[in-house]
Amino acid sequence: MTTSPSPATRLCWIYPDRGTAWQRDYEEQGVWGAYREIAATLGLRMSLHKPDEIAVDGTDPRQPRVFLNGERVTPEDTIFVTAIYSLPHQVVDVANQLYLFTVLETLGFYLPIPPWLTYLGEDKLATVVHLAQSPVPPLPTVRVASGREAMTGHYDEAFANLDYPMIIKPANWGMGLGISVVYNVHDLRGVIGLAGGAETPLVAQPYLKDPRETRVYVVDGRAHTVLQGTKEGYCLMVTKTVGGRHERGFTDLPAELDSTITYLAERLPTPYFSVDFISDGERFWLSEIEVDGAIGFSMDAEQDVVARSLVTARFGAYQRGHARWLADRTSR
Repeated sequence: MTTSPSPATRLCWIYPDRGTAWQRDYEEQGVWGAYREIAATLGLRMSLHKPDEIAVDGTDPRQPRVFLNGERVTPEDTIFVTAIYSLPHQVVDVANQLYLFTVLETLGFYLPIPPWLTYLGEDKLATVVHLAQSPVPPLPTVRVASGREAMTGHYDEAFANLDYPMIIKPANWGMGLGISVVYNVHDLRGVIGLAGGAETPLVAQPYLKDPRETRVYVVDGRAHTVLQGTKEGYCLMVTKTVGGRHERGFTDLPAELDSTITYLAERLPTPYFSVDFISDGERFWLSEIEVDGAIGFSMDAEQDVVARSLVTARFGAYQRGHARWLADRTSR
């Protein structure tokens, strides 16, 4: 008689701790506190960990041992959430995250966000190419490196198929940081030159005036929550937790996006992700995906109710994915 594998008891986020006191307080109140509470209702002990809190004893590579702040963890009892965080103050930790995620995958841990997928999802041009056959097409995108030779204009030819004005933003940041509108080649070179001071790669996309955004949270391949609204300016998301506004709030999935959600679920093998669509009033464009689409709390009562349901569904999907992974491994 085959017994069912025991469920994981730990849900561990790898999260570089580089924030200020204000940032930590904001994140604790707006995200992590609620996450821990919801995880506990599912029998999970959720915790945040810097990459350097993990140590591996590989003296016997056939039986490696993994320690989290000195406490041993195993693939049977622990799920690691391995999304890359690469905001400006976290850039110094990116390489450590990349290598650690690869190590954890090699050690046999269940990672609901596979390392290759977070690498791909973090870079906006890589995302576009990976999703090139999407029924709703990705926004036309150009990617350029900045750096010390940005003034040479070696990138001019790459912009031949984009017209001004255009949006310029970092290729792998988030939260609306670093976004600018450029109206001519002089603006463009100025922004690229500034980005060169931090060796920040950039992407360019068409500037849509007064765009509407539709954010879809996908759980186990299906649209769970849909949020629609109008961006404030050109750089903010519509969720109120980051300063935007939603006019119609939570709605049903627009019919014209249904086939795209199915396509994305096939191309993005993870139990949970979010995807943003932009509309110019005439058509939709696929804007970006987030394999760790954060859910914010404590800014709006309506949003908090739905957010709690969504995070519960997300963590439940992680538990089911872990159970399937364990069962598959046991049957080999």
